[in-house]
Amino acid sequence: MEEKIELLEDGFDEKLVAIFSDPNFLLPNLLGAINVDFKENDFRAEIPMSLLFGKGTYVIYGKIMSSLSSVIYVINVAGYGPDKGGKIRIDLQKGKVTISISLSIPIEPINSRVIKSRIKEFKNKANELIRLERIKRKI
Repeated sequence: MEEKIELLEDGFDEKLVAIFSDPNFLLPNLLGAINVDFKENDFRAEIPMSLLFGKGTYVIYGKIMSSLSSVIYVINVAGYGPDKGGKIRIDLQKGKVTISISLSIPIEPINSRVIKSRIKEFKNKANELIRLERIKRKI
């Protein structure tokens, strides 16, 4: 599953690295994650999903790498081997945030629709979520 979204706002700049490198902000808002744990550059979270015979939760974990103008989340899905997981890359420029999502998830035909709807919802609310987070963090 590949998705790319662009967020445009005059106030966006590299200072947003602090917000996007926090999995407690990004993962719940972008993927609908719950129970996010974060220590140094490692994270762990649960993502509620659809399974073949009902609902379930996938545990994801990984590392966060950030620079002055980008943030990369390397994601693994627990219990599914190295072929399940992916990356979320956030590139920050003056006035523009580009989020590239590349994920391979279990039961992809069903679950990719769930993830894509969450990403679309995030895109619609992102400017307001970022504005509120900037106020909260005084950035």
